[in-house]
Amino acid sequence: MKFLEVKQYLQEKKLDAIVLFSNHPAFKYFTRGGFEHGIMFLTKKNNYLFLSRLYNPRIEGFRVIHWRSFEKDFKSFIRKHKLRRIGVDTPELLVRQKSFLRKYFKIKKTGSFLQNLRISKTKEEVSRIRKACNITNTIFYEIINNFKFRREADILRFIKIKALELADGTAFEPIVANARNAVIAHHEPHSRLRKGFLILDFGVNYKGYLSDMTRTVYLGTPSKKEKRIYEKIRSIQEACIEKAEPGLRADKLYDYSLSLFGSDKNHFLHGLGHGIGVEIHEKPSLSPESKDVLVKGSVFTIEPGYYNNKTGVGIRIEDDIYLGTKKEVLTKPTKELICLQPSYL
Repeated sequence: MKFLEVKQYLQEKKLDAIVLFSNHPAFKYFTRGGFEHGIMFLTKKNNYLFLSRLYNPRIEGFRVIHWRSFEKDFKSFIRKHKLRRIGVDTPELLVRQKSFLRKYFKIKKTGSFLQNLRISKTKEEVSRIRKACNITNTIFYEIINNFKFRREADILRFIKIKALELADGTAFEPIVANARNAVIAHHEPHSRLRKGFLILDFGVNYKGYLSDMTRTVYLGTPSKKEKRIYEKIRSIQEACIEKAEPGLRADKLYDYSLSLFGSDKNHFLHGLGHGIGVEIHEKPSLSPESKDVLVKGSVFTIEPGYYNNKTGVGIRIEDDIYLGTKKEVLTKPTKELICLQPSYL
């Protein structure tokens, strides 16, 4: 993890430490996704986890400090290490956490430092995300090759079970949306399956790192118009992947995608994509208001969508992209339109 950058930041901002509670995404980042308890202190010399004696983790780069009497030992710890001025990520702080810290420290906001720190991934991070994507690929093909589902919720249940069998659970609540439900970008699965497009949007958690993939298949036989719309979204997605390069502003990539929609642009209702890592939505944000820039080492999604309430057609295609030495699409399942013919249609 990027401890050197943290030390340089502390020196530059004249801070004694950055303090993180276990609910902060950067806490999981610095502990490599494997531990979520206590209070973290990142200082100029060492990094500490202030913990109950119930926990005794071994995490590279950290010294564990156990407390017996919390307040007494906490005061002793900050006196010993002369911690007075600390940096905190205020949007992520709970009110009670902020009140607690103000009793002991002079607080300074870290702004976007911790978010920006995580944009470019290390080799270890990319390895975990790639593994999460490989598992996601496997689950998708298991769904398609053994399609005996009758309800959206049946597919949801299958994804959750497989994610627990093959990984550490799902990355977020999967979206399974069929026919007219597919026009709702974040539909909650509950309906019987019937003829029409079927959006499958899911990912898994592998050792604290996440994947996020969407494929749209068709139940039954699509019309020529439905095929044409699907191919348009597919071509937009592939063109945006082709255009994504280090140094490109994220909002410019979004604008490019919108230009490809042409007269259908009013049916594109969300951003083009987002970074992934220990959170399912990280920087860079590929949205019209974004000031982020794509950088080498970043991992992000590209996911154009089409949602037409009038016709009841909803389509989304999403891949996870790694801008390494070479550009790599980490989510591999085909984007050719798969048409399934369940017996109940």
